[in-house]
Amino acid sequence: LIVTFDDGFADNYHEAFPVLRERGVPATIFVSTGFIDRQENFWYERVANAVLASRSGRGELPGGEALVLGPDIAARRPAVKRVLSALKQMPDDERRRQVARLVAQFDPAGRCDGDPRSGPLTWDHVREMSAAGIEFGSHSVDHPILSRVDDEGIRREFTESRARIEAVTGRAVQVVAYPVGGPDAFDGRVKAAAREAGYRLGISYVTGYENTATWDPFAIRRLHVERYTGEPLFRAMLAMPATFAG
Repeated sequence: LIVTFDDGFADNYHEAFPVLRERGVPATIFVSTGFIDRQENFWYERVANAVLASRSGRGELPGGEALVLGPDIAARRPAVKRVLSALKQMPDDERRRQVARLVAQFDPAGRCDGDPRSGPLTWDHVREMSAAGIEFGSHSVDHPILSRVDDEGIRREFTESRARIEAVTGRAVQVVAYPVGGPDAFDGRVKAAAREAGYRLGISYVTGYENTATWDPFAIRRLHVERYTGEPLFRAMLAMPATFAG
């Protein structure tokens, strides 16, 4: 069993790390190094905040479709999914432009910058956790959808993130988790680039569990543990992983 966390949110240090340390459970955290360097909230967090806290109550999806928002957070969550889904389908350069446009357009009442619930780890956190036995892997520099990035961009995302983590922790980085990680987020080109960059394993976010005799080491599947996964469901996943692998 391998316990993993994606992105590198600060709550990995404040909430998860004390429990892992107390119970003696090893874990791997995949970090997007650019957000730690800049101490900047992840781009999808900024988009979600813009929609959920919008003062205008309306906006325009990439492509021009009008989007009218509901009156409260619960009613606006489906709109967040629609906006993020559209962003994940476009070339990376366009996605970056659209993020800035959408945040300005929805005119949120407040910014999520600095909020520990959506902010990244610091490198001091990483050093402390690494010294305590937590493994750190790459989750790219800027968390793009790698299948939408050109070859040189993929190379930069893989090599620069790896070098940054190794410089901080003093430990070799052998594993990369593809941002977003679904079937459309990585492809053969991305897997080949990961291998060429020196990684031994590539981790997806495709649901499943693996047999190391038959797996693709650059498309490893995982069982998802999300914010809505309660303890009974979690226990069932551990006891019967094949049931939840579809």
